[in-house]
Amino acid sequence: MNSKKSGTTELEHMKNCEAMEWTRRFKEKASTVGYNKALAWWQGVLRDLERIRGESATLDLRQRMNKLKDKK
Repeated sequence: MNSKKSGTTELEHMKNCEAMEWTRRFKEKASTVGYNKALAWWQGVLRDLERIRGESATLDLRQRMNKLKDKK
């Protein structure tokens, strides 16, 4: 197998796993503190991620999370 393709596939897998993990964390937070407080927490996380990773990486994460939500 081509190592470049393998690396790309692995990166996609890791990004999808991260989206699943953030989705899980949000759901857990919403169940413990309520949806509105969880949403405020999540918006803060997104601001931090955008500052650290940049807008395109944060948008990619949100899109992946929405795809997961749409699949269910």
